[in-house]
Amino acid sequence: MQKFRDYIYCDVSRMTSYISQIPELSKVETTSTCEQTTDVDSGLDIKIVKAGTTLSEKSSTSYTLNSSPMERFVNWSCDEENAINYDGEKLQFDDKDKLIVLNGKMSMPEMSENMEMINTIAKNTALFNMIPMSDDDREKIAFIKESDNIPILLELDSDYIFNGNLKKDCIIGNKDDFLDNIDDEITIIGRIDKVYNIEEDIEIYDLVKEVFNLNRAIRRKMPKESLKDAIIYEKGPIVKITPIIIYK
Repeated sequence: MQKFRDYIYCDVSRMTSYISQIPELSKVETTSTCEQTTDVDSGLDIKIVKAGTTLSEKSSTSYTLNSSPMERFVNWSCDEENAINYDGEKLQFDDKDKLIVLNGKMSMPEMSENMEMINTIAKNTALFNMIPMSDDDREKIAFIKESDNIPILLELDSDYIFNGNLKKDCIIGNKDDFLDNIDDEITIIGRIDKVYNIEEDIEIYDLVKEVFNLNRAIRRKMPKESLKDAIIYEKGPIVKITPIIIYK
């Protein structure tokens, strides 16, 4: 029986770029023709000249392949010859830039709640003006912008933590409802960016860059301790990926 996928994320520009590098996906035959001949009288074609018709006819039928580029890319990636269909094995540094297919439960770093609160305050002018702070504080917090990226973690039966950042513009459907997928089982097709086979704290998200959106000149003037407190860490081993497609 047919099983259907519920797509919730697709980085179309990256997927299109990868498809252009895969010969069997970049060149797809969209139509085909099928001919069928009906034989009459032991295979002899009997023509009625007077009527101008033929008792043995050839019919042509065209079939169109409606498979979308996303479906073709997913099916191609799920072939173990084309991508790592991860099953708990140890990954190596040389696996960088390979495609990987992961199945697990989606979660977010603990500090993500702080990020959501910051974004809410930044968008609510009335609430923002009610917060007691100095003019200098207001100038600093005025740099806060809604983050364009969402940090996620994938929990599965592995020694690794898998981490990636999602682009909000690539979310399929209502962006405000995307976090309803937290704690759900999902499948991610992504590219491996880096493998950390060490049990140390690894930076996975920088609030100063992603949420406050402060440029380098401003970051240089900030105390190092402040910058450190704005970074979310997870203990390795960790695999950083770039998510391309997510479905349930």
